[in-house]
Amino acid sequence: MWVSFFNYSSRVGIMGYKFDCRLFNGYKPCQYKRSCDACPHYAPVVERICLLSLEAMGAVLRSTCLLPAIKRAYPNSHITWITLKNTKALLDNNPYIDRILLADSTQINTIHHLQFDVLFAVDKSLEAGALAELIQAKDKRGFGLNPDGVIVPLNKEAAYQYDVGLSDELKFFVNQKAETQQITESMALKWERDPYILELTAAEKLEVERRRAVIMPTDAKGLVGYNTGCSLLFPYKKFTVQRAIETIAEWRRNFPEWGVALLGGPEDTERQKVMKEFFADDPYVINTPTTDGLRSGVLWMDTTEIVLSGCSLGLHIALGLKKAVIAWFGVSCIQEIDVYDRGVKLQADVTCSPCWKKNCDQVVKCFDQVSPKRVMAAMAELIETHKLGQ
Repeated sequence: MWVSFFNYSSRVGIMGYKFDCRLFNGYKPCQYKRSCDACPHYAPVVERICLLSLEAMGAVLRSTCLLPAIKRAYPNSHITWITLKNTKALLDNNPYIDRILLADSTQINTIHHLQFDVLFAVDKSLEAGALAELIQAKDKRGFGLNPDGVIVPLNKEAAYQYDVGLSDELKFFVNQKAETQQITESMALKWERDPYILELTAAEKLEVERRRAVIMPTDAKGLVGYNTGCSLLFPYKKFTVQRAIETIAEWRRNFPEWGVALLGGPEDTERQKVMKEFFADDPYVINTPTTDGLRSGVLWMDTTEIVLSGCSLGLHIALGLKKAVIAWFGVSCIQEIDVYDRGVKLQADVTCSPCWKKNCDQVVKCFDQVSPKRVMAAMAELIETHKLGQ
């Protein structure tokens, strides 16, 4: 029987286990499966970092741009990311993240027990703010919650983004900083236009190639993905079905050598069915599954070269996958999204954009005021600029 005694505040136990190694968890052997003694992979942790980003899914994925900046500032850090169950799939296999914890009843006690050197609290919400206040950390940055239930900045650098959220004039018209820059500067980190981090496993990359081979039309030059929907919270971030059909029809006329893959989630199932039925006799219009889970949806999007999307989760996934994008904006602020020189941004032809409204009483609405002609011009530009389909 193995018996050992440890000073739990010490970095090394009497059996030679190195508690402070980035790879050691005390539960099972690390990936190298060898004794800690004289291990060449020993990576002592200098700082314990917590990144808190719960919602929404697109915002969580966008927050991954912080990870390279954190590692530049704290190269020997261990990073714990706290999120919700429905967003975890966007963080899986991320090489920067050492541990993912869920802010639910199963892991909340673990979260309260752990101690961190720095907390980066990205979200401005009641739930995330309260959790930020409860997490044990020596240095807290971003946004918290005061005892009266008011969201507050935790450090002076977060003041600008805080002000942007409270002033429509500043947010809609004055501010020119992308949200990636805003959150990086709010966390008192150096902004270097770091990309989103969305990594597929080797097995997933093989699955993408398998799927692409199955759906790629004969003699097609490539696939353009059309993100058909958006979250139910902001329904005007998606085209009407009629505008979607018109756009797909223009693709087929202007770029007959390109297939069109319909991409969406469970809420888009019926919309995609209607679209595909309209093009039932056209094998170059492909309806991909909508109910196989978030990670599967990521793989389907990765089969494409170009993605058309409103300002929704689909756009953030496309940016994470380093796709060329055609991004259109109506409800949201066009200047807040960085497409990293891989895309074309289109503003809806309405005078009331942006508005960030969930309901609209305007006769002319933004979700059908991006013409197929403009989408085709953007497509031609991306093909030429990035030499796609050659």
